[in-house]
Amino acid sequence: MNALRHVAIAALFAVSAAHGAQTLVVNGSLTDSIENNGVPSGWINLEGTPDVLDALNNVGLANEQHFGAAPSASPDGGTWVGLGSDAGYTERFGQVLSGLTVGQQYTVSWSAGNFGYNFGTNNYLGQNAIDVMIDGQSIGKGATLALGSNWFNQSLTFAATSASQQISFKLATSTKAYLSIDGIAVNATAPVPEPGTWALMGLGLCAVGFMRKRRQA
Repeated sequence: MNALRHVAIAALFAVSAAHGAQTLVVNGSLTDSIENNGVPSGWINLEGTPDVLDALNNVGLANEQHFGAAPSASPDGGTWVGLGSDAGYTERFGQVLSGLTVGQQYTVSWSAGNFGYNFGTNNYLGQNAIDVMIDGQSIGKGATLALGSNWFNQSLTFAATSASQQISFKLATSTKAYLSIDGIAVNATAPVPEPGTWALMGLGLCAVGFMRKRRQA
């Protein structure tokens, strides 16, 4: 009886693990060395001059700490990417997602903060939001963030139209602002179990049903 219970539990755990598929993003932690006008490995610069920074090195410059608001530690840790905007100017970076299933819903999640840049007359202190694009078309934006020290977890969903699609990020408006993004992930919203997983699920459910009948007998 105990052995049967263990089989059922193991099968159901296997199904649960299959539903928690690994993110499709390469280097979603945006880990790399500090760099002005650069993006982390696994990503490409699509517009303007995004930067790799952390809490001690703003706009990708070593020892540059002219933040509008002192940043708190990123929930994902390490470095992150800074995106600026101004009238007629924007910064955008992205990568190609592979292994998508056409028609499948996917969730894009990330952390965002608005720490700004404040030095002399060169001030990027406005409120703004992260705009998420698939193949160059916006699928929506995160919450609009005012200048502050906190990170905020955000997410959007989209349906894949091809097995490979480009995802990219920029600021939503031309308001003069400088926002940070980190911890990017893309996961199937409701993954379809593989055939082997269906078999395990059936085994687990049969075992659970058998145990219930034994208790009722």
